[in-house]
Amino acid sequence: MVKMLNKFTKFLIVAGFGVAFLPIVSLAQLNINVPFALSNELGVEVIPNYPRPNEPVFINLTLYTDDLNSADITWYKDGKAVLSGKGKVNYSFVAGAVGQETKIEIEIKLLSGASFSKSFTLNPASIDLVWEANSYAPPFYKGKALHPRQGGLKIVAMSEFVKSGRRISPQNLIYEWSNGVDVYQNQNGYGKNVLILNGSILGQTDKIEVLVTDPVNNLVAESFINISPTDPEIVFYQNDSYYGPIFDSAIANSFNLKTDEVQIFAAPFYFTKEREGLLKYEWRLNGVPVSNLFGSRTAIFRKPEDQSGRSVISLRMENANRILQQADSSLEMQFQNK
Repeated sequence: MVKMLNKFTKFLIVAGFGVAFLPIVSLAQLNINVPFALSNELGVEVIPNYPRPNEPVFINLTLYTDDLNSADITWYKDGKAVLSGKGKVNYSFVAGAVGQETKIEIEIKLLSGASFSKSFTLNPASIDLVWEANSYAPPFYKGKALHPRQGGLKIVAMSEFVKSGRRISPQNLIYEWSNGVDVYQNQNGYGKNVLILNGSILGQTDKIEVLVTDPVNNLVAESFINISPTDPEIVFYQNDSYYGPIFDSAIANSFNLKTDEVQIFAAPFYFTKEREGLLKYEWRLNGVPVSNLFGSRTAIFRKPEDQSGRSVISLRMENANRILQQADSSLEMQFQNK
């Protein structure tokens, strides 16, 4: 009885293998969707990854399981055939305006006879990055306050996302800021289109990148900007006792003193705006420190009595809070005895 049971058990195991494997192989062969599988295997490289409006777009195809060079490939752009032939694995075009969608469809027929297709839609969006340095510039200065080493920066992402003719609010977008290496995690998220940071202590160029996503409409755009630091400068202006500094015209490096005295105002350019007292002023006359002018932006120099000649006025400015921010400048003052 035991022997009969053992034989019966062995039969069940063998039979079990037969029943378990044959149907699986059979079903697998019946359910393989060759066009769908090949479409998933087709690699589509879009350059750039996130096209900007009116920017050239390049598309490259790869298929590791078969030879595309011998395949008949037809490209359709917005339903119109634009390229056809054997091995046509590359196609390029110019993206439309913001929100102007472009539908690309690719039909492929392999040498083996298998045919499949793949389609996708591109919707260009744009991001402009503008920056503002937290640095000094004189009143009414028409230029841009530049970014000094270790200086504070404010960068704003001005995005333009359009879907179905409707502009997406910047507050509904997700912003991911980075410097190419590190992510500014605490400044990322919904509506965070402003980045605040301090420049490198090494005085290196700041490369700022932002990736902006519209999670509802699945739109993505990216942008980057390089901001190079500049050296702070000192510019001298005549200080009028009634009108104050005359910012219309800077004092030349060498000037003739035609009156008994001159009042000079030193304007710091591109030093980071700090609280009072962190900018240090050290005036010198012919190389000798003028102690009573220490810390003053304005200096008064008088012509020596009964003498003719020249004097060198120099100034060194330092930011006590940022060691890389310092500047030197000088003037040659010529005078004659009447």
